[in-house]
Amino acid sequence: MLLKANKNVNPMKKSPINRPQSLAMTVAERLKAAILKRELSLGEALSEEKIAAAMDVSRTPVREALTILQLQGLITILPRRGSFVFRPEKEDLHAIVEYRLRLELLAGELALERAPDALLRSLTRTIETMEKARDNDDTLAYANADTRFHNAFFDHCGNHFFVEAYDIVAGRIAALRAHMSAQLGLHRQRTFQEHLEIVEAVEKRDLAALQAVLRTHIAEMEPNYANALQLV
Repeated sequence: MLLKANKNVNPMKKSPINRPQSLAMTVAERLKAAILKRELSLGEALSEEKIAAAMDVSRTPVREALTILQLQGLITILPRRGSFVFRPEKEDLHAIVEYRLRLELLAGELALERAPDALLRSLTRTIETMEKARDNDDTLAYANADTRFHNAFFDHCGNHFFVEAYDIVAGRIAALRAHMSAQLGLHRQRTFQEHLEIVEAVEKRDLAALQAVLRTHIAEMEPNYANALQLV
């Protein structure tokens, strides 16, 4: 005989199980960090055997990690050829810039409307970091700060679907910034000035000015990165 369910017990209120992070996810995070720190080059071939030996794991979690990073767009897996750090072709770069531009304009509008003070604080703090990195000629630190600067629009837009949508290309954009930052030294002064204009527009709550400078700033990513990719 089946026991009757206790109506006073709600199984959905049970405490969640704390599961340790999978080994594959740990390997994926370390590989992602290596890409963003420029320890792995764009387009570089990856050896499952060498990665497994370096991280003291079997090839299975390495293979799973590469699949995870493939879903994030950071790794390209080609049948019978192997795995490679992503390196965008001209068409892919155009699509990434177009996708980012549309999303960031919308996220910026929402963040300015819903959390202008918090957005301004985030942007201002990051500008200070960018200034220090520029003064020290630390291109990698500048690139990381640049990523945080633009992520602020999604952090404060108040809609997690925008965040999830941006995550599709966020890793690739961060990697491009990191790897292209040294080649784009001549453009850094102009783009830094555009960052200051973005902060000023947010401070004035001027949506039209914010969108105008974002359009120019993001659109420049395509020709600048396309030229820089020819040098690496």
